[in-house]
Amino acid sequence: MKIPLLIFALLLGGCAYQSPPASFFVLSPQAEASPATRSDLLLGVGPVHLADYLDRNQIVRRDTEVRLRMDEFNRWAGDHRKNITAVLAENLARTLGSDGVLAYPWASSLDLDYQVVVDIRRFDAGADNLVVLEAQWQLLSAPGKLLRLRRSHIEIQAADSSHEAQVEAQSQALAALGELIAAAVRAAEET
Repeated sequence: MKIPLLIFALLLGGCAYQSPPASFFVLSPQAEASPATRSDLLLGVGPVHLADYLDRNQIVRRDTEVRLRMDEFNRWAGDHRKNITAVLAENLARTLGSDGVLAYPWASSLDLDYQVVVDIRRFDAGADNLVVLEAQWQLLSAPGKLLRLRRSHIEIQAADSSHEAQVEAQSQALAALGELIAAAVRAAEET
């Protein structure tokens, strides 16, 4: 008779355990708005490609150079690639002072002035809370001619080890990438 009571007590205790609640995060635009400079500029942002380890719902942290940690209870609040694309497009719109910055995909009938294609190879925080964004990006003219091919390595120190601080630093890193791309667009406009 004691064994069924013991099993019942264990089952009851197991039911009482609740996993921690999940937290959901989004990246946010960080660039300051500039005055409108060219209202007729059409810039397409995307497609954005992510390294396989980033293309997931869980927020990724780097324990060492070769070991990653995927957090089941701290997740992106939607499609991570779409969030990156939308935030990068908004940062570029603000930096360039243009309403004509479009996130991929856009209507095929549009006659873009430029398109930026981004390949993100690393975008995580390490054990030291340093967020690293490594990306290769291409600036193309309207007919698909390559104007610039660049690699960018951006480091932003997160305020602390929280996921919220990591996501804030990642948002700042995307704004810094947007500044580099905006400078390339301005240089292309001057030629």
